[in-house]
Amino acid sequence: MRIYFTRDSVCAGDDSDAPHVCEIELPPSDDVEAIICAVLKTAPLPSISGGRATWCVSSGIPLAVIAQEWDVPRMLSALPAKRGDLDFNVDTLRFHFSYFAQEDSEIVFAILRRLRVKAS
Repeated sequence: MRIYFTRDSVCAGDDSDAPHVCEIELPPSDDVEAIICAVLKTAPLPSISGGRATWCVSSGIPLAVIAQEWDVPRMLSALPAKRGDLDFNVDTLRFHFSYFAQEDSEIVFAILRRLRVKAS
């Protein structure tokens, strides 16, 4: 499975190669959480001084919050994401990591967990 992902910059000096594109190959999987963990293992997000960087990973929909002070990402839904909701381009799964600076990771998680991107 081909994975394409980008991330926001964490500071002005980080802008030189923005949007920080990376592509990797992973074994096929429907487990989005496992895919996110594999991506982070392959290409870790930047750390910042103070140790409180907060990120959200999205693929068509917000999927998880990643915090520098947490050991693992926290998925925003207890239900697995449906393939049709994710950002696929042919056979490539696409992710973007949005940077929330040093915002409180628990607050970011609580807000994004309530976010709805589609009407029910």
